[in-house]
Amino acid sequence: MQWTLSVVIATTVVYLFTIVGFTQSFLELNPAIVEFWATSLGQQIDRQCKNASGIKVIEKKYKEATYTTHYINGKTLSVEVAKKIESYLQVRLEAAIEIKKKAQELFLNYSSENHTCDDFTYYDSKDITIYKDRGNLIFPEDLDENSTYNGPNLELYLPLYEEWREHFQIPVSLNASAIHVPTNIYKCAPFLLDNISWTGKLDEVFSKNQGNMKSAWQFFASSAGFLRFYPASAWYNEGMDMFDARLTEWYTSAAAPPKNIIILLDNSGSMTGLRMEIAKTTVKKIMESLNENDFFNLITFNNDSRFVDCDCQHSNGSLIQATSKNIRRVTKSLMEVQSIQIANFTKAFQLAFDVLQKHSPINRSRINLGSNNAIMLITDGASETYVEVFDSYNWYNVTVDKDQTAQLRYARIFSYLIGQEVTLANKNHVKWMGCANKGYFYHIGTMADVHDYVQDYVRVMARPLAVHNISHNSWSGVHLNIPLPKENFGFNTNSRTTEWIRLPSTATKPVLSISVSTPVYDQRDDEINNGNLLGVAGVHINLDEILAFIPRSKLGALGYAFIINNNGFVLSHPDLKPWNFSSFGGNTPMNDYKNVDILFLEQEYNSSDEQLPQLRRAMINGETGHVQATVKKFYGQQLHRVYIQTQNYYYAPILNTPYSIALVIAEHTNNHYIYQTKSLDPQSFLWCSMVIADWDYCNNQRKTTPFFKFVDIINNVLKSSDPLCNKNLAASVAFDVNITRGVHAIWNDYNKEILIANSQKNLDFNMAMVGTRAGVTRFQDFNGQAELDQSNDESCLSLQKLIDLFTPSIDTEYYKKAAVNRKNVWAFSSTIHPDFEDTLNTSYISVAASRGIYIQEHHRNSKKDILASVFTLHMKYDSLFRMLNATTSFCSASLDCSSIYCHNDSVDCYLLDENGFVVVADDPLLVGKFFGYIDYQVLLDMRKKGMFKEVPITDYQAVCIACDMSSENSSASSILNPFIYMVKLLMWHITQITLSLTQFSLVNLWHYIYYATGLMTSSVSDLTYAGLYPNDTLLYQQVLSQKFLTLSPCQQSIKSFISLGSRNITNNHVSNCSECSYSKR
Repeated sequence: MQWTLSVVIATTVVYLFTIVGFTQSFLELNPAIVEFWATSLGQQIDRQCKNASGIKVIEKKYKEATYTTHYINGKTLSVEVAKKIESYLQVRLEAAIEIKKKAQELFLNYSSENHTCDDFTYYDSKDITIYKDRGNLIFPEDLDENSTYNGPNLELYLPLYEEWREHFQIPVSLNASAIHVPTNIYKCAPFLLDNISWTGKLDEVFSKNQGNMKSAWQFFASSAGFLRFYPASAWYNEGMDMFDARLTEWYTSAAAPPKNIIILLDNSGSMTGLRMEIAKTTVKKIMESLNENDFFNLITFNNDSRFVDCDCQHSNGSLIQATSKNIRRVTKSLMEVQSIQIANFTKAFQLAFDVLQKHSPINRSRINLGSNNAIMLITDGASETYVEVFDSYNWYNVTVDKDQTAQLRYARIFSYLIGQEVTLANKNHVKWMGCANKGYFYHIGTMADVHDYVQDYVRVMARPLAVHNISHNSWSGVHLNIPLPKENFGFNTNSRTTEWIRLPSTATKPVLSISVSTPVYDQRDDEINNGNLLGVAGVHINLDEILAFIPRSKLGALGYAFIINNNGFVLSHPDLKPWNFSSFGGNTPMNDYKNVDILFLEQEYNSSDEQLPQLRRAMINGETGHVQATVKKFYGQQLHRVYIQTQNYYYAPILNTPYSIALVIAEHTNNHYIYQTKSLDPQSFLWCSMVIADWDYCNNQRKTTPFFKFVDIINNVLKSSDPLCNKNLAASVAFDVNITRGVHAIWNDYNKEILIANSQKNLDFNMAMVGTRAGVTRFQDFNGQAELDQSNDESCLSLQKLIDLFTPSIDTEYYKKAAVNRKNVWAFSSTIHPDFEDTLNTSYISVAASRGIYIQEHHRNSKKDILASVFTLHMKYDSLFRMLNATTSFCSASLDCSSIYCHNDSVDCYLLDENGFVVVADDPLLVGKFFGYIDYQVLLDMRKKGMFKEVPITDYQAVCIACDMSSENSSASSILNPFIYMVKLLMWHITQITLSLTQFSLVNLWHYIYYATGLMTSSVSDLTYAGLYPNDTLLYQQVLSQKFLTLSPCQQSIKSFISLGSRNITNNHVSNCSECSYSKR
């Protein structure tokens, strides 16, 4: 059967959408008809949206108003913000130093005691309960001297500090600190109790520090293994608790300087079975202890020596940065290592020293107080000491005084002897290598020994700095504090007896944090003990508190800020995805969120441009400046919804830290305040249906309810001479409130007219909104909330619940879409309620149309349009669908369309937005879908005709389906491995076909395959992959049900589309429909 495919895109200055029409070949569709439909539909939508929104009335008020515009200097602002953050962080650093000083003082004056759990107790975070009320519980102090206390162990109970819950998101108690002990350490071990005992008085300095810090976790992480943290809270863990503070980045980076490490793994024939498994676990544990400031590589050796990381692009026979991605790639290669041949230690050491010296040459002109180079030797024995190798490569002399020389070691050797059954000679040789080279020797006989001893090398590398009392403060990269406590118990005070009830957790999201930490040393003046690392003291800092210093009100609709460290890795960025909240993946951190490079999130439109690499280098070097770049951005997390934007980057260093901040202001929006120096009239508020952005107006005075208090704040700021008050913002808020005050009357009048007219030709609106540059949002709910008694607080309660869900004006997607699109254009988007797919009730679909109001500002002898406010209308989907059908049921007298219209069974019509997403379709299940998945060939044809522009963008934080073909490398399974791989491969292909058929109809399967292979490619570094479309819940759920399919980090390249706003028409005739798999249209 022959088919005729007709597509038209029509845009004018009043609307922005695409109409796509399909007809059977016996229904000839004149392209001029579709163009007529598009023009007519656009005019109707524009007319009704203007009338309903009142945009013309407000535009007139802007033209008649007298106002002032104030230009915001981005470069000056970035320096100001950086200084504020620096001051904030300095307080946290000083707190960490106070903890360090107190800890060193306590240990200096402490005499060891032989504690047992019978005579010494502590607040174990895994067992304590934070109680809300005492209820009828009797405490020992409540008893007289003749009574005996028989209650529970009160060392496990601490009172809740309710007012602090909001700062930490979980129940906490400021009465004491709590202790976390790793699972592999016996919680009553004498050495542990001894260390917990002398650190007990740290609570004094914790409590003192807390007065200056509201949401900072203070801690002391002991080299003995425990973590003391304040304020106390119950420790949350799901399943086995594997946390050990000594393996965290903030511990290892503070305990020792950045390290260059070569791991030598013996994979000779004797290293088989359990020995090899222990050896591999040891290697993995060493890599876990590294942080992004360290460099490493892994070499296996038998008769030959080779790098395990065979990816020459990354390693090329040198050291690689210890990022999570690199460690994961090396770990995968490690799992494939096999035992073979005889070990050649000489070749292995020579290669290791060559790599280290290439990265960090020997400096014979000075004495190195503590080499940060190390070789980790993992073997089951050595036949000799290989002293000649060390004499040639590792030992060198330097002049100390005129007549004195000292022999130094270029690199420390840490030797790990694997296995329980080893000969004395082999043990002595391996031990000598470690001891003779300023390292250490460990005998790893079991898996338990791995956890007990491996991280101990950090203490050895830290000792030279401790001996010379060289302290350094370490600022970590970003990490997650997960406020998801176990359910605690409290007392029900309403019960006559002591009844236990569960306290609900207030934690709803993970908290991104950074840490400042500093080493704590043993300062006793004797040769044996002096220089021991006692632990690390520090403070965890909530990034949200740092971001509060960023003046969101000054950055404009599309502006934002980001912070990076001296490695170019992102600490904070609106597009950073550190956490997976999806229903299919569970609440788990993304694998590489700590090491996301800024160039992954800021992608230039022209790949040959160098502005962003220049920006990265300048920020890493701690410079201050400005660059401009044209970049590819997207709305939210949807990479298909792309827009092109020219941005100004103003950057400055946060002094005394390794961090830099950049403020980003879009070139085509504005960085201006629009204001009048006029006080705010309380009568201009309709507080039931208005939202004010929660910004800082003066000395942390923010929006409060009821609104009459906020009116006083604004008017007081306008009169204030305090330089910390943002008078321009206050004046701008007053101006916006006053100029939009009449819009509610317009909305009410329109709603009454529509109800009276009751015409099928009219659009039905659910809600009208106007958001302004200063963060003012007015809204009107057309569903039963036409008129409210604004003076009656009770009548507003239902709307106040709705207000809490609002994102203030310039941060909404509607505001941003209007800012991105052209002046005088309505931008469309659809919102689908989660219940729609279960009910297929189209009342769960809403279509939003947004349009901006611009004013002109004269700056530097040029005129510039400034986006002042944005109107948004939420319309019912059925009414827009009804209007589409009505509009396409007629045409002009010169055109014959008597038998062609959208609600004809032979015709399918689609209304697309500027990114090619379906806004209206005959099948409502297609609403919100990307048209490339419906008919990719048509999308390509529109691109060829100049209707859409193709914009490739890469998601470096994507998650892909991975087919894990690896299995346990054991001799018992080696014979069956080929058959296992074949079965897994077959099952993987079956699963892919099943998932495709499940998610997409059979008629569109061809289009999906064509699109997936043509527009989406993925690169997963460690497993075989299949490209995955974002937010594909069903696909993920199916994946997780297959043991051999996993979700893995990957790079996903997607070709997105942007409407060019042209009036081109294409009329394509597609033959051989059965081969193209087109369904009846």
